[in-house]
Amino acid sequence: MSAKTPAPTGPDDVRAQVHDLIALTPETRLRLAGLACARCGSTESLRPGGHAYTHSPDGGRLGWAVKVCANCPVRPSQEGELRS
Repeated sequence: MSAKTPAPTGPDDVRAQVHDLIALTPETRLRLAGLACARCGSTESLRPGGHAYTHSPDGGRLGWAVKVCANCPVRPSQEGELRS
């Protein structure tokens, strides 16, 4: 997969919402595993990019250390909202 031009943070950024483990797509699984950019899906030049979350079976959230490519910013604009 080649590097993509970053788009505004939105629904494609796995850090922008809390995901349902049962409904994850294969692409979302790659992003949560840190094998693709959390924001654009690129697999090139990955670096630490914060955390994404999935719902845990007990009603809480599970954190995933995700990565972003060199073309995408590390901090999503919604990060503060997710931590509340």
